[in-house]
Amino acid sequence: MRPLLAAALLAALAAGCAQRAQPYRFGSPMLGAADVPPAPLRADPRAPDDPSRRPALANRRADGIRVVSAPAIREASAAAAEAIPAPPPALRTPHTLAKDAPLPGARELPDLRALVGRRDARAPIPTTLALLASLGRRAPADLSEGDDPTASPPQPGDLLIFDHAVSDAEADLVAIVISRDDRGVLEMLYLGGGVYRRGFVSPDTPWTRRDKDGAVLNTFLRHGKRWPAKGSHYLAGELLARVIHTR
Repeated sequence: MRPLLAAALLAALAAGCAQRAQPYRFGSPMLGAADVPPAPLRADPRAPDDPSRRPALANRRADGIRVVSAPAIREASAAAAEAIPAPPPALRTPHTLAKDAPLPGARELPDLRALVGRRDARAPIPTTLALLASLGRRAPADLSEGDDPTASPPQPGDLLIFDHAVSDAEADLVAIVISRDDRGVLEMLYLGGGVYRRGFVSPDTPWTRRDKDGAVLNTFLRHGKRWPAKGSHYLAGELLARVIHTR
């Protein structure tokens, strides 16, 4: 009887699938309760030429250029325009000045600070010695002579001699002492790389960059273009060789 019942069911299903207008709903685990085929989408009741159907183009013209209404600009009166202060003139940093710009004159040691950042393409050592002589100090004839900076403390106006600062030679950098503070740290001016530079050196603590309070003891003297070997020292105190007193 079972074969006959199965055959009857198949015949009924075949006849029904060919005649039914609505799709069947299947409850298998793969399809769940979905309609096969899916119901068609509902037609949009709005007219095809309704501009609200294109919200992205509502603020655009036909040629694709976005139209934005600009706020009205208020015009200031002539009196208000004259009351606006003029901006101060831009200050140029010293190193941006022309190479032929005149250098400020120096008559006292503190005047040397005005040279910091200025260009000077002349030979560094002869130029520094000439600057020292213009201040009424005795310029040395031989840079190999001098005193130990720890045994004979440098004073403002003295000349500091550094070895191996920009090359492998001795006495390749000289600096003029501008001031000395209570810690014994010297403020100095030197010409390096065509620019006047300001630095600090502590003869008593040559291997320390800053003290316990964070104040500078020794600055770096590295402005050359050579590539030094690993472990090279560039703190001013490490390269300071001797001091020449100019009085």
